[in-house]
Amino acid sequence: MSVISKDSSNSSIVSQLVSIVGADYVQDDEKAREFYSTDLSYTDGEVADVVVSPGNTDQLSQCLATAAASGLPIVPRGGGMSYTMGYQPEQPSSVLIDMRRMNKIIDLNTEDMYVTVEAGCTWKDLYEQLMDGDVPVRTPYFGPLSGMYATIGGAVSQNSLFLGSGIYNTVAESVLGMKVVLADGNILQTGSAAHKNGSPFFRHFGPDLTGIFTADTGAFGIKSEITLRLIEAPSVTLFMSFGFNTIEEMLATQTVLARKRICAECYGFDPYYNSSFEKQGFSFGEGLAVLRDVATSEGGIKGLWTSFKVAASGKKFLRKVKYSLHMTFDSYDKDVAYKALETAREVCVEHQGSEIDNSLPTVFRAHPFGGVRTVLLGSDGEIWLPVHGFMPLSKAVAMGTATEAYFEENKALMDKYNIHSSYLTCFAGTEFVIEPSIYWHDELGNFRLSLIEDEFAEKWKSIPADEEKRKVALKLRDGLRDLYDQNGCCHLQLGKYYPYQELIDNDPLKSLLESLKKALDPEGRMNPGALGLR
Repeated sequence: MSVISKDSSNSSIVSQLVSIVGADYVQDDEKAREFYSTDLSYTDGEVADVVVSPGNTDQLSQCLATAAASGLPIVPRGGGMSYTMGYQPEQPSSVLIDMRRMNKIIDLNTEDMYVTVEAGCTWKDLYEQLMDGDVPVRTPYFGPLSGMYATIGGAVSQNSLFLGSGIYNTVAESVLGMKVVLADGNILQTGSAAHKNGSPFFRHFGPDLTGIFTADTGAFGIKSEITLRLIEAPSVTLFMSFGFNTIEEMLATQTVLARKRICAECYGFDPYYNSSFEKQGFSFGEGLAVLRDVATSEGGIKGLWTSFKVAASGKKFLRKVKYSLHMTFDSYDKDVAYKALETAREVCVEHQGSEIDNSLPTVFRAHPFGGVRTVLLGSDGEIWLPVHGFMPLSKAVAMGTATEAYFEENKALMDKYNIHSSYLTCFAGTEFVIEPSIYWHDELGNFRLSLIEDEFAEKWKSIPADEEKRKVALKLRDGLRDLYDQNGCCHLQLGKYYPYQELIDNDPLKSLLESLKKALDPEGRMNPGALGLR
C-alpha cells in the first residue's frame, strides 16, 4: 500500500493524482521516492517529488495532463533494470510514473499473429501467458535475462537484446505499433492501428513513425500499449557449448555464426565470468531442479543427461575453460535444428574450439526468467556495473582485443582497489555486442537488495560504502565507454549515460531531433536529459 505524507510540500499535485488513481497508488514519503528514483547506475540523480502508479491508459493520460497543468517534469519507470540513468530524475520536483500496474494483455490475435500488451507487463508474464495457449506462441525477441522484472515498455524504450536476438535482432524489430501518451496527456497511436478502419497488424503504414518511439529512452512520451509480432513457439530447441583458449578464436567463431543466422542465442563469457558462475553453484545445485523441467522436451533430453552427470559427479565444467561460448538452436523440425547445430559445431572446431558440457545454455533457456542475482551481482556480493559497445561484425575481434588491452593497461590500478572485470559477447542478427562489467565491493543499497533472495540480502546488506573505490570503478567504466565511442561503436540503452548528442556528426539530424522534441514535448518536461535533450 502506498504512503502519503501528512506534511507533504506538494499536497496539491498529490491530491489531484489521488483523485485519478486512488490513495493506494500515490506515494510521496521520502523512502519510497528515493527507492523509485534510484536505478542500477550507481550515479546520483534527483529524487522525484511524487510517485504515481496508473492502472490503464486513461489514468496515465489524466496523470500526465495533471502534471502538465502544474508544469512539472515527468519521468517514466518500468521494472527498474536500467543502469544508464534511464529513469533517474534529472530535475527536482519530478512526477515519477511507475508503469507496473499496467500489465495486462489487451489483444491476443493468433490468426494475424500479433499481441497488444500494456507497457508495464514483464517479459516473464507475457512469455508464460503466450506459451500457455492451445497453440503456444511467443514474440520473436522474447526478453532480457532480467525479464522477471524488466517490462515491455522499458525494453522498447531502451532497445534491449538477448533471448531470440541471434535471429530476430533487438526488441525494436518486433514492434508493430504502439499507443503513446504525450507530455500534455494526449494519446498518439502509431502503425496500422492508426487507420480509422484498421487493426495493428502492420508497422509501416506510411512513414515509420513507430520507430521514433523505439530506443527513445522515454524522451518523447510514455508508451502505454505496445503491439508485438508473434511466431509459433519452436517445437525443438537444442543446446551446445564450446571452450576456446583465446578471445580472438571465440569472437571469430561468433562472427561467422552471426552471418549464418542459425543461432537463436550465441553468447560468450571470459574467464572471470566463467569462474563467477562456478562460485555461484551453477554446476549445479540450483540447475538440477531446472533441468527436470526440460526432461520431456525435444531439445532438453541431451542437455539433461549431460548436465545431470556434471552435477552428480561434482565436476566443475567451466573451471578449466578460458573462454566459453554457448549456443541455442530453435526450429519447428528436429532435423533442421540438428543441421544448424552440426553446422555451428563445424565452425567452432575450425576455430580451435573444444566442445564442453552444454548445461549453462540448457538452464538459461529452461528458466529464461529466473532470479537476477547471478547477473546482477558478483559471486561475493560485489557491485556489477556493465557498459557496452554495439558494432558491425568486422570490428568484433579488434574491439575484443582492445577491451582486454584496456584492462591490462589498468591492471595495477584495479589490483590496488580490488576491482575486477568480466565481459559478455553476443550478437543480435548481424550486429555485435561486447559488454564488459566492472565489479567492486560497495554498499548495495535498498534497490539492489530488493532484487535478490532474502538469504543473500541478509548476508550482504552490511557491506559498507566505499566512495574511493567507487570513484575509481566508475572512471574505469567511463574509459571503456570512451574507447568504444572513439572506435565508431554505437550503444543501446542510451538513457542519460551515453553521449548520444556528442556522437551525432550531422547538424540536420540534430535539428530534426530537436524539432521532434519540440513538437511532442514543447515544454521539455518528458524525462529531461534522455537522449541528451534538455
